[in-house]
Amino acid sequence: MAAVTIQGHTQSDATERGRNRILAALPQDVLSALMERASIVPLARGRVLQEVGEPVREALFPHSGVIALIAPMGDGRAVETAAVGSEGYLGFWAVLGSDDRALCRALVQVPGTATRLSIDSLLEISRTYVPLADLLLRFSKVLLTQSIQAAACNDLHTLEARCARCLLHAHDRAVQEETVQMSQARLALMLGARRQTLSGVTKSLQTRGIVRLEPGCIRVLDRAGLEAASCECYRIVREAYGTLLPADG
Repeated sequence: MAAVTIQGHTQSDATERGRNRILAALPQDVLSALMERASIVPLARGRVLQEVGEPVREALFPHSGVIALIAPMGDGRAVETAAVGSEGYLGFWAVLGSDDRALCRALVQVPGTATRLSIDSLLEISRTYVPLADLLLRFSKVLLTQSIQAAACNDLHTLEARCARCLLHAHDRAVQEETVQMSQARLALMLGARRQTLSGVTKSLQTRGIVRLEPGCIRVLDRAGLEAASCECYRIVREAYGTLLPADG
């Protein structure tokens, strides 16, 4: 599918951009400067957006959908280390320093759309407009918090608590209020768990009326129950987003 170039700033374009928290927080003059060089592109499920060691040449600000950041191992196994949704952007490696090579694989986990522009354009605009540079760095701090907390969580907390944490973060990003577009196979990848082992956990959550398992997705029935099943890590990361990024709406 071809990119939809932003020309004329239509109402639908503005609606899409407004779903990304970084873009929505920018002053109008900064946003206009960025949009002059940007396009809106689809994010197709399963598409690899970057691979380990590849130069980062473009930035993507998701309006919807989720991009998983995955660490692949030499034996073929892989684990998700963090995720980027409408609260952030992909391309932070190049923004953080002179080495613009990606340190992880970026894979579209949930399809959607995103605003795209070249890294060179993003860096040029951020040097001129301080509010943009500040937001880009804020998101990098949030992403670091997410990764650090996930590492601690994976070592210290039960699989059920970790599963609930991942489902809560996915639920926060869901376009439809109750449905998490995620298969159990994908959830197992996120948790670094065997699918058979995870199946026992998700079935237990379903038996207790907290979720309902459906083909290709998981429906959250009891948000409070899911939060009770989760560990403190969900709250810590959620609070980090609230502190370092503009509030929703």
